[in-house]
Amino acid sequence: MNSTAVPRGASEPFRQLRALRRARKLKQEDVARKAGISREAYLRAESGQADPRMSTFLAACEALGLEVVLAPQHLAADVNAFIASRNGGVTAASMAGQPAGSAPAPAATPASGGGFGPGTGEGHKPV
Repeated sequence: MNSTAVPRGASEPFRQLRALRRARKLKQEDVARKAGISREAYLRAESGQADPRMSTFLAACEALGLEVVLAPQHLAADVNAFIASRNGGVTAASMAGQPAGSAPAPAATPASGGGFGPGTGEGHKPV
């Protein structure tokens, strides 16, 4: 496996986090430290060797400057398109090598700086 390949066992959200981390030239320990989790726990989650708790996923997202947005599946493509329109065409999925709208987006979409954070409507940051 080359150094840019994403392990087969990695879940789609962690594939996106891995791609974003690498695009930002961050090390796993950088993200883990900022998220308040061990590097080993982050490595296992990112590589698909473990099924992390939601709190681990949310902490990793926050460490990478992402907000998790829950969207009905039938609106996920529209949400991703909106994020891309506000973020220079970039979504977390496109960072992972998927063109926007090429595959069904997960119901929980890591939104990168696209305007879905606090103060932009009725939603708020999950606890």
